[in-house]
Amino acid sequence: MQHLRGSVRRAVRTAMLSAGAAIFLLIGLLFLTLAAWLYLITVTTTLTAALILGAAYFGGGFLMLALAGSDGSTARQAPQQEQPTSAEHDGLKNLVMAFLAGITAGQKARR
Repeated sequence: MQHLRGSVRRAVRTAMLSAGAAIFLLIGLLFLTLAAWLYLITVTTTLTAALILGAAYFGGGFLMLALAGSDGSTARQAPQQEQPTSAEHDGLKNLVMAFLAGITAGQKARR
């Protein structure tokens, strides 16, 4: 009976500490979001700040969904696949460079 009580106490303690940690993490995320918002509205417009923060949370949500839906077996199979060719890397590099050029052009046009 003592073993069962000890197990229950440990489970309750773990659950309470996890809930407390989740609350503190949420509060920290809210303060970080507020700080990011205040910084972004001093550097950009309010609409741009909202778009940046919204996109960051949207992307984070999609990343978490992708991680939640992935299996450990697919991650173990990834090294067995052949490495992407340099043409794929060049295409991605060109895409990123075009995106950055567009951002720069948009900033210059606004000024």
